[in-house]
Amino acid sequence: MTIEFDENGHAVNEGVARVYHFDSLTGEYLGTSDEIIPEGVSIPGSTTLIAPGDPAAGHVWLFESGAWALKEDHRGQTYYSTQDQHPIVITDIGPAPADYVALAPSSPFDKWNGSTWVIDKDAEQQAAVVSANRDKTQRLQRATDTINPLQDALDLEMATDNEKAQLTAWRKYRVLLTRIDTAMAPDINWPQAPNS
Repeated sequence: MTIEFDENGHAVNEGVARVYHFDSLTGEYLGTSDEIIPEGVSIPGSTTLIAPGDPAAGHVWLFESGAWALKEDHRGQTYYSTQDQHPIVITDIGPAPADYVALAPSSPFDKWNGSTWVIDKDAEQQAAVVSANRDKTQRLQRATDTINPLQDALDLEMATDNEKAQLTAWRKYRVLLTRIDTAMAPDINWPQAPNS
């Protein structure tokens, strides 16, 4: 039987009403059900007789001020700052924060150009030079640490023929290292360290 309600929202007669449930805090549409409503009783709390519109990808229906409103919904999605690439996971209904985009950068050197990420070649080059300088320092230190005791053996006339050959090989290696231009990074052909 068709159910009717008075101006206060109470059933004029008993019947079945299709109600649309929404979250009492956010207003988010939760689903629908058919409820038996006795005469003189209103529909359950956090429900309405008004149907929301059709579902839309990336959106959710909210019941606000007595009507349904379609709102953006990016919850659970990761967005990236266009300023510093900092990622955040969206937890609230609504648009993504300003200066955040869903498109992930492809490298730590990407910069947002207003529509997509582009690689900042200068920043990438500078990072490669810093890394090459660090690598060069470590290689030179290893060479020096190897040369010092070999040089001591030679100076004290205690060096074996093998140690003399090793000393010469490591000193040549160290000279070749000092000639490496780290500004050419990442295109560096490092010399091969001698076998110890």
